[in-house]
Amino acid sequence: MKHPRAEFLISLAAGGRVSAEGLPVVALVGRSNVGKSRLINALANSRIARAGAKPGTTRLVNVYRLSTGPPQARSMVIADLPGYGYARGGQRTRRDFDDMTRGFFDQVEVSPSAPDAVRLAAVVLVVDIRHPGLESDLDTHRWALDGGYPVLAVVTKSDRVSRTAGARMVLEHAAALGTAVVPVSAKTGAGIQKVWAGLRALVY
Repeated sequence: MKHPRAEFLISLAAGGRVSAEGLPVVALVGRSNVGKSRLINALANSRIARAGAKPGTTRLVNVYRLSTGPPQARSMVIADLPGYGYARGGQRTRRDFDDMTRGFFDQVEVSPSAPDAVRLAAVVLVVDIRHPGLESDLDTHRWALDGGYPVLAVVTKSDRVSRTAGARMVLEHAAALGTAVVPVSAKTGAGIQKVWAGLRALVY
């Protein structure tokens, strides 16, 4: 695959309107500080997403366009949603984050009913390899399935554990979620091509 072309489009606050210009949309969801922004950078092969060491760095819905480039150029829109489970700023900030997430999903449809509707092609659930079976992740996975959203489960930070421990934790994640998972390292690039393969299967 050619190196993808990447472009930052817009940051949406609560109430902001999603405009995908007819492109399929992929939503990234996961706990705060799980590595969603770093995953975007790894997929884009470019530092287009702001990634921070502190939880709560992503405080808006950040929207990007990624294209695989020629000869068969295919594009998608990736929406990086604020992480759940933690937010600097207390209850009010957490409510704002919840409003942004609800507002986003209220605007997208798996099977668009109108020509100008925004098609949600996939939800990428991003989980930390070191914490299999967290209730917040399981709840989010169940919510996505109940909503009829196609889900790709990605396990980040595989470089943070040994190979033996990582293999065991990947199996634990798969068992807890009840689905196959893709382990990746945004640092080393391991698994990123498998994520691209999973996205292409769902999006196109």
